[in-house]
Amino acid sequence: MVTPPCAVTWRLRRTRPPRILHRCSCRRGLAELEPTGRFRVNANRKLLDVWLLLRCRACGQVLKATVLERANVRSIAPALLDGYQRNDPALVEAAIAAPSFRRRNHLTLDFHGTWELRAEPLPPGGEQPVTVEVEFLDPLAVRPAQLIAAGLGISRGRVERLLAAGAIRVDAETPAGLRFTVERRVD
Repeated sequence: MVTPPCAVTWRLRRTRPPRILHRCSCRRGLAELEPTGRFRVNANRKLLDVWLLLRCRACGQVLKATVLERANVRSIAPALLDGYQRNDPALVEAAIAAPSFRRRNHLTLDFHGTWELRAEPLPPGGEQPVTVEVEFLDPLAVRPAQLIAAGLGISRGRVERLLAAGAIRVDAETPAGLRFTVERRVD
């Protein structure tokens, strides 16, 4: 008789926004920035510039981070333009989460300590493979090895070795989740 494969579900959620890091003139290294929650919109005839204002926590200096640059006014959805003018908090989060925004403005996000994993324990025995589905309840940038290590309660280095040996196999990785299989007991 063939036993059905075991499956468990883990849920990952964000507990706080990530830290925004950027070089500031007040420090030699990276300084932490916080969003002011305000956009600056500037029109030059039919062209529009939109910046998100970020404040350095160390010195209070304000950085204008480019959201849109020389965009034709007609190419921007009226609801989006209205959101920028009203300083919509959802647009602030969306801008910070966008990789193109971070790349253009040389920003780094630090996700350390920003997430919580609710992990069901693996079933006892360990003779048959266990498939683990990880649901991302919020968009997060977490490395699979770091996530697996947190859920199984082992070091990331050990997870890397188990991945290399084939004892753990990542089956699918998407922005909405992760699926991996533990081939045998790893405790």
